Amino acid sequence: MARADVGDGIHRTAGLDGRCARMNRPIRLCVLASAVALCAGGCSLMDGGVFSRAGTTLPPAPAAQPPVAVEPVEAVAAPPGRAEFFDKSPVAQSQLPQAVNVFGGFDGEGGAHPGAAPVQLPPRFGPGGFEQVTFVDEGYDTDVEISPDAKWIVFASTRHNERPELYTQKIGGAAVTQLTSDDSEDAFPTFSPDSRRIAFSSTRNGSWDLYVMDADGRNVTQVTATSNMHELHPSFSPDGTRLAYCATGTRSGQWELWIVDLKTMQRRMIGYGLFPVWSPRSDIDQIAFQRARQRGSRWFSLWTADIVDGEAGRLTEVAVSANAAIVSPAWNADGTQIAFSTIVNPNGAQSHRGGTQQDIWVINADGTGRRRITDGNGVNATPSWSSDNRIYFISDRGGCDAIWSARVSPAPPALRARQNQEEPNGATDPFASSSDGN
Repeated sequence: MARADVGDGIHRTAGLDGRCARMNRPIRLCVLASAVALCAGGCSLMDGGVFSRAGTTLPPAPAAQPPVAVEPVEAVAAPPGRAEFFDKSPVAQSQLPQAVNVFGGFDGEGGAHPGAAPVQLPPRFGPGGFEQVTFVDEGYDTDVEISPDAKWIVFASTRHNERPELYTQKIGGAAVTQLTSDDSEDAFPTFSPDSRRIAFSSTRNGSWDLYVMDADGRNVTQVTATSNMHELHPSFSPDGTRLAYCATGTRSGQWELWIVDLKTMQRRMIGYGLFPVWSPRSDIDQIAFQRARQRGSRWFSLWTADIVDGEAGRLTEVAVSANAAIVSPAWNADGTQIAFSTIVNPNGAQSHRGGTQQDIWVINADGTGRRRITDGNGVNATPSWSSDNRIYFISDRGGCDAIWSARVSPAPPALRARQNQEEPNGATDPFASSSDGN
């Protein structure tokens, strides 16, 4: 693998043919450094620096909490015989082990065919119901979201630009439509409940602000314009009249949760946390978000909060791990379950592809019924749950960071019983030491 500096000590890895360039950490994972030193190589919010992913520069750290020493945990060992991922020689291919997992396995083959255009490649399926949705020869895809009518995906990508732009693709299709094209960075897109609008974050006016546009990219409206704050990750309320988002707190020195009314443009802070997502339920105002624990490892756990009269109450910690950060929550269509990503040992345990082990999980909103969706193979991050009960996520299992999906179906009792047993491929179960019994 070749490595090249892209600024601020962050490195981009490329295949030997130079076609697939990607970062070791997605934008969201660099944001996690506000609580722990998650991104190796200088990607830290704690020191007041900036962080980037293939040229994407996000805001400086709210510097409030000092670094906290973390007890060492067992590293994730690479599987024996794992060959260099981009080595296409027959010998190297023969050395790749079969990755068998009770949640679906892959045979470890390389990325997309280097000579084919992305739109000409057929969908790729795995035995566990995995499907590759987008194909990238250059750059990376990230921040995938599914329209509530399950007809479209929207995502950020650097496939045509060093800075991320926004794209849509019809589910089941192959052609992509570029929605934004400028010198700024556009990220964190999300659909409105009626699938007609898209909210997103952009640096087009200097700092990270929130914008709303039509689903075809027209009629862009700026929602926030605070030069001393950076607003990220918007999420529509069920009636489409408000946005929840996170922002860098100028006074608190922490990541804060905010709500803005799209009619009056009035804003209100409701608490502390990152990456809020509004529950689709119309009978209750509820958001899920990630928040750093106040003691111990200080890694992120999954929380929910009810919004009553504009205030956050009934704070509930839904999922926590002793050896992993829990990030990027996403609701299912009826608001009864939450998907999320786990990052095992964010401080340094490496997966067989050089990054921390990251997997997609689902859990009931009351904290029961937790189970893994992905198989410990590669990086699997930032899930989005469609109304047809598939979870879309970003993964490098095909070589480049691209969009994949996996079906969600009830796990047989025999598989659930093996949840806390030793994981294949050197994977670590982030909940093996939990005491909740799930």
